[in-house]
Formats: sequence, C-alpha cells, structure tokens
Amino acid sequence: MSLLLANGHPDAWSYPLGFLFQEAGIVVERLNTQAATDASLLQLAISSIPNMSVKPTATKKLAATFHKTVKALLGE
Repeated sequence: MSLLLANGHPDAWSYPLGFLFQEAGIVVERLNTQAATDASLLQLAISSIPNMSVKPTATKKLAATFHKTVKALLGE
C-alpha cells in the first residue's frame, strides 16, 4: 500500500483489494520503465566521453546522439 501512497494514490487505503493489486502493478511497471530509461541514458552519457581506446568519430556520434536524446526528453 505504501508503494501506491508514495506514487500519487492518497486514497489507496480505501481501494478494493483487486484494484489495489492492479494499480500496484501499473506503478511497478512505470518505475521499472523509468529505471531502464535512466540506465540507458547513463550508458549513453558514459559512452560519449572521449576515451583513448575508442575512435574519436564514434565518440562524437554518441555524444551527438546523447544530446539529441536529452533535448527530445526535455521537449526541445
């Protein structure tokens, strides 16, 4: 129940049991998707850092992709 209370369901304590489980599943799916997105962005950001063992052109392409992705997330 605290999962729902912490994620925008102030009346979760009054939900019927079936609805409670359904809403909890939706919240868990959303949190998992956000964690996967965060991990992907972190990997992309790290990959865009210049590295002596990677060709500079590859790093520049990843940096451009990273900046494009961040702008898209910000709605720019």
